[in-house]
Amino acid sequence: MNILHHKSWHVRTKSNMERVRRDERKAAEEEQRVLDRQIQAENERRINTLRARADDRMSNMFGGGGGSSSKDVSISDETGHVNLFQDLEREERKNHGTGNADYEKEKAEEKKEWESKMGIQVYFADNTNDLNKKKEWYEEMPLRRMELPPRSKAKTDALPRMDRKKRDEEEEKEEKRKHKKDKKKKKKKKHRHRDRSEERRLEEEFDRERKLKTAKMRDERLKRERAEKSRTYALLHPEEIEKQKKEKEMEEKRGKKTYNSQFNPEFFRK
Repeated sequence: MNILHHKSWHVRTKSNMERVRRDERKAAEEEQRVLDRQIQAENERRINTLRARADDRMSNMFGGGGGSSSKDVSISDETGHVNLFQDLEREERKNHGTGNADYEKEKAEEKKEWESKMGIQVYFADNTNDLNKKKEWYEEMPLRRMELPPRSKAKTDALPRMDRKKRDEEEEKEEKRKHKKDKKKKKKKKHRHRDRSEERRLEEEFDRERKLKTAKMRDERLKRERAEKSRTYALLHPEEIEKQKKEKEMEEKRGKKTYNSQFNPEFFRK
């Protein structure tokens, strides 16, 4: 972790460590402040409770009418003490039994801020049915079903005939649709068979032409190879080629014989 600690993007730089310590101190101070306010609020609540009990006791002792919760605090009491915090005590008496409103509001704001930092807010789901555990009117079963008016007997008797007629019409339509479909299928099959025959004939003709072309190319190749072989032999063995030429000429001369006088005396005389 100490490698390249001088880089600004490193986690354990001195500035980052100091920032973390400062944040920790600030969080501790904030927590202590909240705790002090809680203690102060609790002390105020206890003091208000004790004051209310003392007022009730004084009222009961001197025969006063209502309780302390319904009685306003005056500027001066029987002893002549001047009360400078009359409005504050009146607000405290209003908040008696319900807690400290300011403290509750501040606590709720701190909770929302903490949820916002932690990413667990539910503000978008505040008014949803899932959070409030409610259901819409269309999600609940109706309390009573709608009562349909009773059918007349004439309509009830006419229903089977109408259903039978409608069923017959549907069967007839289905039969026509089926016949049309079969006819179309046969026609398509016939065209497909014709197309297949034509395709087969074209394939056979193509195969025959390919074979003829292959045989022709093979003969040409063999002819070229023989010619190349003869030329190579002539270049490498010129004496043999010359000898073969002479032998061939002698055979040609030997083949030109005169006619035999025994069988052709007239040609011999010539």
